[in-house]
Amino acid sequence: MGRLAPHVVACAHATVVMDLQRPDVDMVVWGRRVPATWEGALTSCSQAPSALTLSGTPSEISDSLVNPALQQDWSPLILTDVRDLSALFGALTGGVRQHIQLITPSRGETAFELPPDALRLICAYGSAGPEWCGSQNPKSGIVSALTPFAVAFIKGAAEGKLGCLHRLPENAANGARLGPVLVMDTVSR
Repeated sequence: MGRLAPHVVACAHATVVMDLQRPDVDMVVWGRRVPATWEGALTSCSQAPSALTLSGTPSEISDSLVNPALQQDWSPLILTDVRDLSALFGALTGGVRQHIQLITPSRGETAFELPPDALRLICAYGSAGPEWCGSQNPKSGIVSALTPFAVAFIKGAAEGKLGCLHRLPENAANGARLGPVLVMDTVSR
C-alpha cells in the first residue's frame, strides 16, 4: 500500500540534508538558526525589490550575484546566502544547472504544487515561510508553515506520482510585509 502523506525529515543541524539520499524521504527541512542581525537587517528593508531570475551552473550563478546592479536592489546578506545555498544545492545535485527565482510573493491565494524536476529548494527571508501539506489533498490535510530562514529541499515527483505539495507563503502575521522567497530548481537538459 502506498504512502498517503509525504515523509518529511526536519532538524536544526545542517547534516539533515544527507537524508535526501533516502528513497523514502520526500522533503528535508534544515531549520537553521541564523544570527539575530539577519532578522533586523531584513525587516528594515523599506520596499521589495523587483524579482530576480537566474539560470546556470553554481559557478555561473555565483558570478552573476556579484553584479553591482543586483547589489543595489537586493540586500548583500540575501545575495550572499543565495550564493551559498546555490553552492550547497550544486553539491547535492552534482552541479547540474539551476533555475533561481528570488521573489516577493503577493498576498492572496496561492496554489499548492509539486516540484517540476529532481529537486527544489525554498527559503523565505521574512515573516512568513512557505507552506507544505501533510496529505495529497490540501483541503482536508494539515498545512504547515516553515519558519523564516529554514531551508526546505523538496524532491520532485514524476507526473501522476505522489509527492510533497507546497506553496509560497500566503499571508504574514499581523499584516506584516511578506519577505522575499528563494525558489531554486534543478534544470532538465
